[in-house]
Amino acid sequence: MVTRRRAIAAAAGVLVAFAAFAVTSAAHQRASAPKVAVRTPSAIISVSPPPPPETPLPTPQVDHGDLRIKVAEVGIDLPVVEGDGYNAPLYKAVHYPGTSWPGEGGRSVIYAHARAGMFGPLFGAGAGMHIEITGPAGVVQRYVVTQYFARWPVTDLRWLRPGDHEEIVLTTCTTYNYNDPRIVVVGEPA
Repeated sequence: MVTRRRAIAAAAGVLVAFAAFAVTSAAHQRASAPKVAVRTPSAIISVSPPPPPETPLPTPQVDHGDLRIKVAEVGIDLPVVEGDGYNAPLYKAVHYPGTSWPGEGGRSVIYAHARAGMFGPLFGAGAGMHIEITGPAGVVQRYVVTQYFARWPVTDLRWLRPGDHEEIVLTTCTTYNYNDPRIVVVGEPA
């Protein structure tokens, strides 16, 4: 038993000596290592912002307040607000930023949550249904659903590109997973 303890103590002593040697030799190598100059990266290509226009172009002031969207056949009736392209408030439809507003002659994208009282009823939508957008002055834009996609791939963003004619695109999710397909409903002027 005593011999065994002595063997363990001797092994521990050898390990301590080896560790001490390793630490001092590493410190010596760091101290004697040559210093390497570190260069700061520089830009290969630089882009200058374009010069500001001499006279700013007037921005048309269009009132989009009090806009409503209705799809009577499935019971959708919601106010439309401007969005950020990601978040959707509860019980409101959201205009996707950068797309045209309904009635402006391009592609308008409107999205909302797939919940009851919001765009959840789009699960039962189909071609031939009617979409109405009512503006603040009571002007109504009418559209007919021409295309319905129940499982549009989330990575296919073609509906966010500018359109060459008046159309409205409604979209909502199909599950709580952001990466799952979307429902996409496309309407053309009636």
